[in-house]
Amino acid sequence: MQEEYYDVIIIGSGMGGLGSGLYLQKQNPDLKTLILEQHSIPGGSVNGFKRKGYYFDSGAEGLVYCGEGQIFRERLEELGVFHDYISIDPVEVMKYEDRTVVMHNKLEKFIEELIKNYPEDEKEIREYFRIIKKMSDEYFSLSLKNFSPSFRTLLKIVLTRPTLRKYGLKTFQQFLDKSITNPDLRKILVVYCLWLGVLPDKISAPSAAIVFNSPFIDGNFYPKGGMLAFAKNMAKVFKSNGGVIKYKSRVEKILIHKKKAVGVRLDDGTIFYGKWIISNADLRKTVFDFVGKDFFKKSYQKFISMIKQSVTGFAVFLGLDIQLDDHHSHIAYNVDAEKFLVRLREENFNPEEVLIRIPQNIDPSLRNDKGSSVILLSMAPYNYKEKWGNDKEGKRNSQYHEIKEAFADKLIKLAEKVIPNLTQRIKVKEIATPLTYERYIQTTEGSWYGPQTDQKLPSFKSPLKRLFFAGGNVDGAGVPPSFFSGIKTAKYITRKIKKKRYMKAFYYSVIDGQRVAITAPFPEDKAITGVISQ
Repeated sequence: MQEEYYDVIIIGSGMGGLGSGLYLQKQNPDLKTLILEQHSIPGGSVNGFKRKGYYFDSGAEGLVYCGEGQIFRERLEELGVFHDYISIDPVEVMKYEDRTVVMHNKLEKFIEELIKNYPEDEKEIREYFRIIKKMSDEYFSLSLKNFSPSFRTLLKIVLTRPTLRKYGLKTFQQFLDKSITNPDLRKILVVYCLWLGVLPDKISAPSAAIVFNSPFIDGNFYPKGGMLAFAKNMAKVFKSNGGVIKYKSRVEKILIHKKKAVGVRLDDGTIFYGKWIISNADLRKTVFDFVGKDFFKKSYQKFISMIKQSVTGFAVFLGLDIQLDDHHSHIAYNVDAEKFLVRLREENFNPEEVLIRIPQNIDPSLRNDKGSSVILLSMAPYNYKEKWGNDKEGKRNSQYHEIKEAFADKLIKLAEKVIPNLTQRIKVKEIATPLTYERYIQTTEGSWYGPQTDQKLPSFKSPLKRLFFAGGNVDGAGVPPSFFSGIKTAKYITRKIKKKRYMKAFYYSVIDGQRVAITAPFPEDKAITGVISQ
């Protein structure tokens, strides 16, 4: 049985895992940090793939806060990750039967577009964005290093930030009800509720100001080369600083000894021992599968089991034999986010809207001489038609393939309202259902954003010693929050390492025929012995 030894083991190379790894190796170049990734490539939901020369982003479709001097880009560059970003403009084109609204990435230009389409609502539009921008400015004037304010920061908000104080306890729904009376205008302003898959009454007004409106205030960006190139760049920097990534390494168990995480075992039996374990994997899988519920108190088990998952979805990846140079890169057809998120809960859900993405129309380096890559997206229920017609063992059968093809055809028909004769131009087609996402990103029920954001999430410190969490599991959905969550976890471990001078290795012996761990984790500790749980 193969065994290896590391200082820190990170499960998953999503944004939380890469954030942790980058920070740890930057601050501690001599540290032995290992990232275990079940896929053959890094990135988690920030990813992409090629089929017959056509490139597709398989998850994230844009990055906020990546402009010059903006928080995400600054932190990446501090850790040695330099990348070129392309501003997405317009950030979205909203197409309806009666009008088209272009959502420009410059706030004033977007406001003028809204006034052009809804002239009778000019006063409400200007006042809405005045307050939105004020909330956003007040938040970022706090010079936060992450997206999880401390108690001291919250106190500072109460005392010195009047707009945040006024709207801090209001939901986005309450703010909208008071600010916007035109339901058609409202459809435009709530479209980014789809980013997190939550209705306006499930998110605070300041959070909406910061997250949903950041594309118009701070811009939305696309990493040159696509999302896969961005993730690979992060992984490359991590490795250049001394980190190790092992791909196709599926974790089966986190090893626990005397309520302390001491390593992991892969599904092929390989064991890696580590002094600190960070899980960037799905929260429920970490607690109930990798560790096992018996290691946690019943109250914690209940807390984790009650956490609601975010929405999942459906994607169709098309390679066409024509170029779509006359189309925008981000198009939303017939989208009414509020009605859509309610309809998602219906047993007989039927898509009436579609998001269209054309990546090479942002980044010409992705262009394929054969034709355009097109991605069609829709949220979709995990249990659609009895879990997409899967059999009881979870195996894909003929019914599953029939159901997914029928759903894909519905999205293609909707997209033809924007791209005529689309069906006749298809040369490559790949389909991802919620079950596909469940398999490839290993989230409960294939959730796109991890746990839903309208609930209390756990601390990054687990109840077990030296086991930590990172990513959307603890600090909410989105690429920057997941990344900063990883940094927060890594900072805590770095402080522990420096304080305790925790740089000694594990020693092993055999006592009475059993493999025993003998560790001296801190200078002041006595040796600890015991059989490791396997």
